[in-house]
Amino acid sequence: MATRKRLRRLALYICLALAALALLAVPAGASVFGPRQAHSPNASDIRTAYWVAIIVGAVLIIAVHAFLIAALVRFRARRGRSPRRFTAGHRAFARPAVPLVAIAVGLFVFAIVMTTKTRDVQATGPEGLGADSDLVAQVNGLSIPSGSPVLNINVIGQRWLWRFEYPGGRPGDRVFSYGQLTVPVDTAVLLHLTSTDVTHRWFIPTLGGQVDAIPGQDVSTWFRADQTGTFSGQSTSYSGSAYATMRAWVHVVTAQQYQSFISSKRKQLAQAQDYVSKKLGETTSGVPTP
Repeated sequence: MATRKRLRRLALYICLALAALALLAVPAGASVFGPRQAHSPNASDIRTAYWVAIIVGAVLIIAVHAFLIAALVRFRARRGRSPRRFTAGHRAFARPAVPLVAIAVGLFVFAIVMTTKTRDVQATGPEGLGADSDLVAQVNGLSIPSGSPVLNINVIGQRWLWRFEYPGGRPGDRVFSYGQLTVPVDTAVLLHLTSTDVTHRWFIPTLGGQVDAIPGQDVSTWFRADQTGTFSGQSTSYSGSAYATMRAWVHVVTAQQYQSFISSKRKQLAQAQDYVSKKLGETTSGVPTP
């Protein structure tokens, strides 16, 4: 009896120690077992769900092995005496099944709560940009708080790059960029993803989960970067021989720098359009009339 109690106590201490180590590892950066540090509320929720699943799984694995070792020690054959026999009644399997079912149900409910939470768009912070005012309660399943400024950006995937279309241009004049998305810090950014050819996957690990860009569909996701800097990502959906080169960068700047970026980009695009129009005019004027 004393040996059995010591084994149970040892197994409990091991489980608690490993759980404590796992909890201490949560704030750390990316590792073999952990995702990158989150810089958006929805990415933080995904990271929390990941660590809860890892900790619960680790505790279950340790507990199962601890009880298995205890059973082997208790019922092993010893010199000079026969091994103890194990007899079980009709409720022998119900007792371990009840906590396992409770854990499974708890994880299921937790997953539903966290999934719903990641789809609730957080309001723009005090350092953010007051973008558009065309707000609705629901956008493709995402819940947007009433009265919260949201920056809507179109993200178009094509082999093998991303095109970003920004609001704020004159009617008929779209401001866009390729490869790198520039957004203001502390601002709720709503991305509308689609594709011109095949399915691509938008994934910036520090800013949120993976979202597919599907031809003919408008799929939405969001993030709110908590600091300035550049965050990288890569399409993780096979879209052809060069899909591994389909990378994306999100450049987070201050609200003033974002406005300057849009103004500068609009001027650059206008100059490029004027240059092309001028060249086309010169070419047309040089063609003899038949």
